[in-house]
Amino acid sequence: MKQSSLFLTIACMLLLASLIHTPASAQTSDEYEKAYLARAQRLNSYLDTAANPGIYGAAYRYAMKKDLRKADSLFLNCDQIMNPKGDMFWMFPVIGTYLNGKDLMSADVKAAVRNTWKTYAPYRGDTENHWAMYYASLYLAAEQWPDLPGSEWFNGKTSDENRIEAKEYLIHWTKVTTTIGQGEFDSPDYFPEYAISMSLLAQFAKDPDMRKRGEMMLDYIYLDAAVDHLAGMYVGGYSRIYQPAVFKPFLSGFTGFAWLYFGTGDPYTGGWAVLSSLSPYRLPKIIYDIANDRSKPFVNKERKRVRNVIRYGTEKNPPVNKISYITKDYGIGSLDGGLQQPIQIHTWSVRYTFGKPYSTIFGLHPYWSGKELAMFFPEEQKTMIADVTGSKTTYNSEDKWTGGSPFERTFQHKNSLIVLYDIEPGTTTEHIDGFFPKNLELRLIDPTGWIMCKAGDTYVGWYALQPGEWSQKKEDEDNYRFRSHKLQNGYVIEVRSKDEAGSFEKFCEQLRAHIPSSTLVPGKVSVAYRTLGNDKMFFGFPGTRTLNGKTVDLTKQKLFDSPFAQADVGSEALTITYKGQKRMLDFKKLTVTDK
Repeated sequence: MKQSSLFLTIACMLLLASLIHTPASAQTSDEYEKAYLARAQRLNSYLDTAANPGIYGAAYRYAMKKDLRKADSLFLNCDQIMNPKGDMFWMFPVIGTYLNGKDLMSADVKAAVRNTWKTYAPYRGDTENHWAMYYASLYLAAEQWPDLPGSEWFNGKTSDENRIEAKEYLIHWTKVTTTIGQGEFDSPDYFPEYAISMSLLAQFAKDPDMRKRGEMMLDYIYLDAAVDHLAGMYVGGYSRIYQPAVFKPFLSGFTGFAWLYFGTGDPYTGGWAVLSSLSPYRLPKIIYDIANDRSKPFVNKERKRVRNVIRYGTEKNPPVNKISYITKDYGIGSLDGGLQQPIQIHTWSVRYTFGKPYSTIFGLHPYWSGKELAMFFPEEQKTMIADVTGSKTTYNSEDKWTGGSPFERTFQHKNSLIVLYDIEPGTTTEHIDGFFPKNLELRLIDPTGWIMCKAGDTYVGWYALQPGEWSQKKEDEDNYRFRSHKLQNGYVIEVRSKDEAGSFEKFCEQLRAHIPSSTLVPGKVSVAYRTLGNDKMFFGFPGTRTLNGKTVDLTKQKLFDSPFAQADVGSEALTITYKGQKRMLDFKKLTVTDK
């Protein structure tokens, strides 16, 4: 390592150490800025010494205006130029690196980059994150090389045609997101794709309206994550998540962005966050403070949308209702259930600050079918399972840990959750599963039926409505699986912290005094339950929910409804609030107002 780089890295570490004991929300704006810059430098410092820093090493050197001939060599000889592949995942690092260095790189490098946009045809993809990357990158490329005929572009369209198409889609996506919600929402694994795309747009768009749109959408998605954030983890449910990140939360790409922008979790050195770290965009401190203030528990309610339904449905984008309850020790969150996304949805979970890497408890019905895929994908139903399992290998496994089910519904009130199943005979999997980490401090099977778990200062109770059996398998990394084969099934979840319940023994005593009453008959599955907080919950599958005798009407749920964020369905607006401060985003007028 060069001596100057070593000194800079040490300085960054000392600065971070000096701020670590300062409560995040108590930092001054100057301290916040210095800490962010130190994290960004630490993230990129490995690019100075890595044996093969690749395209991100080139981007970093161009942005820092140093080692420019080295940057040229890295860019010219990287896989993205020498052997283009990766489709929309190829597009954003290439255009991002080019824009960071276009005024500094040699003519040969410029020509090579331009040629790839003529000769390599990236696939547009079929998901929301694919289109965000594809169109943000294409828009920026079309701005950089204007007035070219279709013969100079991979898709045969002119520069103007590409720019206009990309702009129209990005405006459309912004409007849909801010009126009825994202379809690929709250994904720990796909957060980076949106963050990078909007970061490049905010930094490099020549059109001031598009640059502003990128900045505002960054605020929007970071606020969305900040409210459901806990110590570097995204609290579920999620539209998409991979195994094994579903049970090892810090494997997800989001954690790197949480460290960079929220200052939480372990230091990150992955390439995914490099382009964002080089951007002049700064997370508004109000969002940073929200992400870090867990001094009081709070409820967050959100409305998202189902991915485009193209078969077997009467509505294109039915609503998805999400609720989470966040404390300093844990977060429990859930979606209302059903088939809301194909393949990788995660309906509910508890995540807590104890016990890396297995910091979660959750359950599911590991359902799969060609009909599910045909709801959301245009290909022929008979071939889809084979197509999907080519890349999502766990999709048709009865032991998988991700996926939604048409036979699953939830009802959450604060830190109490009821999950019910009414599974039809002959379904691909006729059982439900629960995930319990092997590193729990305690996992007790009580005679009352409660499974009582202690994870540091977080306590979790799981009342199984039907009997099941336990297993530990190598493919589950020796964590515990609770499996129940009854088709009419479910469980009640209670979560409390030491601050809320006192001792674990006291928590267990309370659970023993709160036993659910259930009806488990095909077509008539229901639970009546009095929570540890003495609220009366009644849940009848699939959608009858009452709380203390009053009907819970999910149709009235807002896009955002929490102490920190408010947004009405259809509003194209978001109001962010923290300790008397307000930041208001108006996407109709493309304005940001701070008060």
